[in-house]
Amino acid sequence: MRRKRDRTKNLNGLRPVIPGLFTFGNLLCGFLALLHSMGHNPFNAAWFIMIGAFLDSLDGKVARMAKCSTPMGIQLDSLADFLTFGVAPIAMMHGVGFFDLRDWRLAIGLLYLFAGAFRLARFNLQAVPKGVNSFTGLPIPAAAVTVSSGVLFIQKVFPPIVGTGSLGGVAVMSWLMVSNIPYMKKLPNFKLTKRAGALLLIPILLLILGLILAPVYLIYPLMLIYIAHGLARAVFNRLIHRKERFYEEFQGDREGPQEGDGC
Repeated sequence: MRRKRDRTKNLNGLRPVIPGLFTFGNLLCGFLALLHSMGHNPFNAAWFIMIGAFLDSLDGKVARMAKCSTPMGIQLDSLADFLTFGVAPIAMMHGVGFFDLRDWRLAIGLLYLFAGAFRLARFNLQAVPKGVNSFTGLPIPAAAVTVSSGVLFIQKVFPPIVGTGSLGGVAVMSWLMVSNIPYMKKLPNFKLTKRAGALLLIPILLLILGLILAPVYLIYPLMLIYIAHGLARAVFNRLIHRKERFYEEFQGDREGPQEGDGC
């Protein structure tokens, strides 16, 4: 009985290590991305950044499942994120030829770097209520995956990849990271019938198959859809809010002054 208790205690002591493995895997991917960028192989760096994003998406889930989220783990995760999704993409952009160290376009890369650091700091300071299914601003992993997958996609489909449009996209994502535009954490839960669920399963399986067989051609368009969805939803909500406020003001004007108002 005592041995069983000791074994259980040892296993409980190992639980915090499991999410840390994913965090350090993310950190390793960022380091390898830097090495490949400096070694004139930025396209490999793009893959390491995306692998790091996959590991980053798992460490938080594993920590919640194991019920072992710690302040130390949160800080390590932020440091790993800054390297993999903040510093490594800048090195990759430089390796691809987006800018040179003596070029004015370097300012766009620095803008992305500063925006990513601000985004991570704000995320650490924000207390997000339970049940809220949105981030404030574009998450830095999403921005890094968009840049990395965009480099691979454009290199395959529309070479050369260097151009004003590419830098413009980086500038837009920098703005989105520091904005207050809400972006979904995950898809909402839909209550579907068995028939609808079975029909929906087919395109989901095809999408997964496509991501396995041809990730270069799918990840970038999917990230653009994610970014555009957040923007469109923000614009729609702003228009609805203005319409409601205008209607309330219009109703107040129609009612006119009430008895006792004025001098």
